[in-house]
Amino acid sequence: MWISRIELTNFKSYLHQIFEFPEPVDGRNIVLVGGMNGYGKTTILEALYLCLYGKDALAHLARAGLKSDDSRGYPTFLERAFNGEAKRDGRDTMTVRVVIHRSRTKAVDVSRKWFFRTNGSWSADEEAIVRNVVRDIPDAPRRDGKAGFHLADLLDEIFVPAHVAPFFFFDGEEVKKLADQSRVEQVKQGLEGLLGVVLLRALAERLKNFESSKRAEVTTVDEQKLAQVLTALTANEANLATVREEAQAFEKETTQLRAEREALIERITSAGGGGGDIATVKDLVEEREQLRNKRKECLRKIEEVLAGRLPFHFVSPQLMALFKEQLVGEIRLLEHEAEKNTLTPRKARFEEAFLDDSGPAILPALTSSQLESIKERIERAWSSLFYPPPDGCAAEITHDYLQGNARSEALSFLESIPLGQEEVQELLGEQASLNQRIDELGRKISRLEGIDRDGTLSALKADLDRVQLRLDALSDDSRGSDRKLVSLEAVVASQRSEYERERRKLDASSPVRAQIQQSEQVRNVIDEVIPALFPLKVKQLASAMTSVYKTLAHKDLVAKIDIKNDGTTLILGKTGKEIAVDRSAGENQIFATALIAGLAKVSGVRAPMVVDTPLGRLDSKHRQNILGFWTGDKSRQVILLSQDEEIDHLFYKNIKASVGKTYLLEHVDVGDGIGRTTARADSYFGRGR
Repeated sequence: MWISRIELTNFKSYLHQIFEFPEPVDGRNIVLVGGMNGYGKTTILEALYLCLYGKDALAHLARAGLKSDDSRGYPTFLERAFNGEAKRDGRDTMTVRVVIHRSRTKAVDVSRKWFFRTNGSWSADEEAIVRNVVRDIPDAPRRDGKAGFHLADLLDEIFVPAHVAPFFFFDGEEVKKLADQSRVEQVKQGLEGLLGVVLLRALAERLKNFESSKRAEVTTVDEQKLAQVLTALTANEANLATVREEAQAFEKETTQLRAEREALIERITSAGGGGGDIATVKDLVEEREQLRNKRKECLRKIEEVLAGRLPFHFVSPQLMALFKEQLVGEIRLLEHEAEKNTLTPRKARFEEAFLDDSGPAILPALTSSQLESIKERIERAWSSLFYPPPDGCAAEITHDYLQGNARSEALSFLESIPLGQEEVQELLGEQASLNQRIDELGRKISRLEGIDRDGTLSALKADLDRVQLRLDALSDDSRGSDRKLVSLEAVVASQRSEYERERRKLDASSPVRAQIQQSEQVRNVIDEVIPALFPLKVKQLASAMTSVYKTLAHKDLVAKIDIKNDGTTLILGKTGKEIAVDRSAGENQIFATALIAGLAKVSGVRAPMVVDTPLGRLDSKHRQNILGFWTGDKSRQVILLSQDEEIDHLFYKNIKASVGKTYLLEHVDVGDGIGRTTARADSYFGRGR
């Protein structure tokens, strides 16, 4: 993987400049860009960050050791970067393009463009366009942030994730200064970047701000009432379960007693209690049982009339008509709302397709306020399709305790409630007739069972009477259980509806309450996770740093670098004891270089390295060691941005066999205090510079 092209247009002192870099082959992995201070070396590194990472680049520039305007931020940085000649000539765009080759046949072309007003101020508009290139043929462009495509995701996958970029693109002199201040802090920052902690901290801060803004929307609601309703509902649901178990027990015992009764009747018949031309005891008992079942069904119908239909006849016809009208209106309103909810996702897709459509072009381009106006008109037009609701819809949902098809079922029930005097009289007459017939059968059974030779029939009859009494009692208990079951089911349904209604009120009064709680939970997890992350990588980093440090240092004193979980770094000698290494500029830069190289190695990313001021004020021995390190990995592209006192003509000759491309920056004054930088390919500082 290598950077094959960096193109700058109207960027800082570059009016238009193309840098082309070859693939690192045949041991030539170094690209040298030479220039005096102020000629535009650092600009190349800044352009790389801005093109790839956009508005997030300022944080990366600062972490990489580059200076950025933290007080005024991204707009100020861009306005200062806009080329003076371009501004003077009335141009309105600034562009940086970076081409990254993943292999000889596959590349990714990233171009980011910023737009400016005539006075040179940034218009707050920019676009990043990405193309995949296969065998020098680009495919269709993709825009960052459009149609689900995000450049950051692509860079995470194929190049350098934003949070580890400072391990690969940095200012050597500024990174060395960080080591001057605190090695512990530098190691912790490096580990945090490697582990993505910087992303977790940013997420935690955004969640904290989100919670703060949303809490202002939360209103006070009666949560105590909701808890009371839930307590009552839970108790009644438990009672309902108990009554259902009781009804099942009654049914089970009834089945057992009926079997016992059948056996007793068989024994009475065989003992002579059922002889003669008249019906046997068994037939009479079976007939009486059938009549008793009919009487039970008759009583159920009477209870249904008294408890279900009769009360509605005491309601005035006007109130009943209003109730039916409201139910019909609510059904229509709910159907209307259901249709609206079904179509709502299509509205979002329509708006997205409308706003993302690339043609025909709208000229001049819409401003952000005009775009917001269009969105508002789309929203209003959409709302007009569903408001006001059609004729016949209820103004509001009054009977919100009715769920699903309950309203239609209620209407059907109301149609079935008409009750006449004849129907009641028929039921009462049927009950009286059944009672009379049951009594007659009881007397017949007693007469048939009157013959008893040895007392056997009397005993069997006593058992039969006992069983029958228990069956009659169970029948009464079962009817009472059924009534209790129906009553409790109605109460539970009502309380469940009330609970759901109160819970919806709570949700409606604070729709973000759950989101705030989830946000707090995520932040708590982040706080717990961050300290636990460091032990995952410290040993690997310490091993990688040791290898690099021993390669770079010209004193054969260090045997091992040990890193504690808190970022404390110990430099150990051959005996395993900590040794005091001086804090000279050379030793600090060796430490900083070893740290960055170690972090890059542990990250597992095989990306190019771009280093501004790679050698600083190092002595010749340290320079030789660091240059040897840069040229050591022949497959990794290293772009060094050097001034004439770092990699001078002599050092250039020493590493020339590893250099694949050189540029020499030249700078001229074009008037009005504006300078122009151009780059001369295949040139470098001459002897004596």
